[in-house]
Amino acid sequence: MARRQTFLNAAWSERWKESYAELTAERQASCDRAAIALIKRESPPGLRIKPIQPEKYYLEARISSGDRIVFRIEAETIYFVDVVKHDDIDRYSRRPGKR
Repeated sequence: MARRQTFLNAAWSERWKESYAELTAERQASCDRAAIALIKRESPPGLRIKPIQPEKYYLEARISSGDRIVFRIEAETIYFVDVVKHDDIDRYSRRPGKR
């Protein structure tokens, strides 16, 4: 019998929606592929999923050499927080309220 694939529930923050809307169509397509892989619980090597230091509250996934998805997984839900440039990832190095 084939193994049944389970997906994470997904939620997108308002900040995510704003950042995503600012991306070019090509960058949105790359972001879509990465987000779908995360929802499907896949982690191809190109995503390079890792916690954002030092608090490891958020995770990042690589979309391209310049863009990152910022997200959290709690229970069976993935919360897409933001899409940022690699150089801006430090904004998410601390838990909310500790910045």
